Formats: sequence, C-alpha cells, structure tokens
Amino acid sequence: MPDDTPCLVDYDTAQALLTSALQTLLHDRVDTLPPLQACGRVLAEDVQARSPRPEADISAMDGYAFRAGEMQQAGGAGLPVRGYVAAGTRPAPLVAGAACEILTGARIPNGADCVVARERTALVGGRVVLAEGISARTGANIRWAGEEFEVGQCLLKRGTPLDWRHVPLLLDQGKTAVRVYRPLNVSVLANGAEFGCQAEDGRIELNTHMLEAMLRRETVHVTKQTSASDSPDELESALRRCVAQADVVVTTGGISVGQTDHVLPVLQRMGAGCLFRRVRMRPGKPMTVMRLGRTVVFCLPGNSGAAALCAQLFVVPFLVAMSGCVAHLQPRVPVMGRSDFAYAPPPDATCFLPVSVTGEGEETRFSLVPSVGASDIQCLTRASGVMRVDAGRAVQAGDRAELMLFSRLSM
Repeated sequence: MPDDTPCLVDYDTAQALLTSALQTLLHDRVDTLPPLQACGRVLAEDVQARSPRPEADISAMDGYAFRAGEMQQAGGAGLPVRGYVAAGTRPAPLVAGAACEILTGARIPNGADCVVARERTALVGGRVVLAEGISARTGANIRWAGEEFEVGQCLLKRGTPLDWRHVPLLLDQGKTAVRVYRPLNVSVLANGAEFGCQAEDGRIELNTHMLEAMLRRETVHVTKQTSASDSPDELESALRRCVAQADVVVTTGGISVGQTDHVLPVLQRMGAGCLFRRVRMRPGKPMTVMRLGRTVVFCLPGNSGAAALCAQLFVVPFLVAMSGCVAHLQPRVPVMGRSDFAYAPPPDATCFLPVSVTGEGEETRFSLVPSVGASDIQCLTRASGVMRVDAGRAVQAGDRAELMLFSRLSM
C-alpha cells in the first residue's frame, strides 16, 4: 500500500472515512421521472406545496349550503332552494335568505357557512327544512381551504422512499416529474481455486449467495460471480467485469498476506486507491475499502462470519446512504439492555459479539452465543445481532450494553 494509505484504523475512523467518500458520490446519481415511474425510487429533492389543499372551501358531502344564522331564524319554515352547485363549477354568491343544493367536492358559494347532508333534511314545497333534532352550525361539513396543507409547506423530504401513497400527492401538486436517485448496481465477487469444480479439495462457495440475500432490495440490484482460480490475471479480468457494471463492488476473500491473496495488489494494478487498509476490530480486521474512479470496492474477509459482520457494519449502511435514504452513514438505532455475561476485550480492538435477546424494556438481556470463530455460520442463525464492546473496556454481567440488530438492507 502507498505510504499515505490509512492503515489499521479504528472502527469509528473507518466509518468517518466512508462518510467522507459518500458525499462525493451522491450528486450525479439522479434521474427525473414521472411520479408513477418514480415509485420504488428514493426522492432526491424536497417537495413543497405549490397550492393549498383544498384549494378552496368545499363541501364535504351532498346536501344543502346556507347561512347557519338564517336557517336558525327560519325554524320549521326552512329556506327556499336557489341554485345547484356541482364539483368543477364556480358558483354564484349565495342569495340572501336562501339555500342551494350542493354536491361533495363543490366550492362553497360565497356567503354560505354551513352544509347539511341531504338525508338530514326534507324538501317541502321548494324549501329545505332540517330534520327533527338536526341543528345548523357554522362551519359544519365544510372542508376549509388549506386545512390539509398550505402553500410552501414541505410535503415530502429528500430521502423518502416513494410508493403508491405518494403518487396522488405529487400529481395533486402538478408535479409531472420528480428527481429520484438511480438504483444501485452491486457486484459481489468471490475468488479462490478451492471453488473450482476440478479442485482436489473443493469448497462450496457460500459468501456471494449470503451477501446477495443480505444486500438486494428494490433500489439495489445485485449480481454475483466467482473467480475460481488463484491467478492474478483471471482475478483482474473478473474485477474489471464487476467494475464495468457496478457502482459498488464487494469482494470476499483474498485480502490477507498469503501467496494466493491477490485482491488488493490487483486492484492497485488497476489504478485503485485505498481508503483504508484493515480495521481495529474483531472479527473482520482485514476489512479494506478501495476506490477505483467512482466505484467503491469493499474488500471483505473470506471467512463467512467475518464477511457477514463487515457487510452488516459497513456495506449495508453505505448502500442505504448511497440509495439516498440518508445523507450520511447512520448506525442502526441500538437496542438497550443488560449483558448476561462478562467479557474483557483486547486493548486495541473493538469487538462485536454475537448475542441473543430475551425479555423486553428494562428486562432486556443479552446472552453470548457460542462461536468457534470468524468462519462460524451456525452462530449467525442463533444470534439476534452483535453487542459492541470497545477496546479496553471490560463488560461485567449486569452492565448496560447496546445491541446492533442484524438487518437486511431495507432497514
């Protein structure tokens, strides 16, 4: 690695470096689409109200509109009906001492201040009379202009995932097109001769399948491939295919110091720069992030447990942010509880321990899930998430602790 590469950074520094890189990547990832086509995308702009809703005072039901005071004075004689107002028409002012028939959604005639439903009235000799027990109240059954929202009110914030609920709101405000973030293309690549069908001691490749299941969502398209070879040239060909089609590349394995660990040297040969090399954390210390042009390359360990943890802590929040849902990397809101066990971390590494959860509220307890190490995949199925233990800060049984729940990308 070049001399200026941040080597062996602590966990929080690694996250800060990723946040800084993120800010330069969001700006040109925007499309402008009609509201219906924008469903499933993430909004890339704030949407303010151009007009109030309702735009005018309108009737909330079919019935009769009149002045409440005049109906009260008329009593059982009622008011003569003069006029008819339907939605989409602009009514004349209400005649003094009269009522008019009105339909749901129609503008309230100037002068009227009350609507009574047709079924609560009787029409006698051309005059509308209120049914027994029904009174005329000022403002009754009228939807006032702007009662839902006023001009200039922020209706939707940047980062809102759009779905069917937002379509009528956008169209109501005359938004024929909105700015939304493009879906992300992610390529996941495993490498190693042990995955070849002719390998003497072959292995089933697990990590790309695990990572695809973890990362895919409506705004993240995931493809996967395996370079079943220890050849640097074949690995470079595979990486070039990934970079050509992806915004983010996730590799797994080949980043340690063995004779067949070629991922980092090959990326450097391709012109990639290093954001950071290794993190003071357990498991997942080899975790490295490279950048080739505008493509970010997450280099995860090959051990499945460590790869899963690094993907949860680094890749998932990065993709959420890149999708436009948040403007910067945000850790999941932790679950608070008490540790059922004692643990003494090393002085130089943040530890993430697999734990299960029992109880709730003040009675929430975290129990350590047994694990045989960074390659353990069974413990992932028994754990609810991981408990963070900072370097050099021992945890005693009964201490308050924070749990970071495992998550798919749609967090």
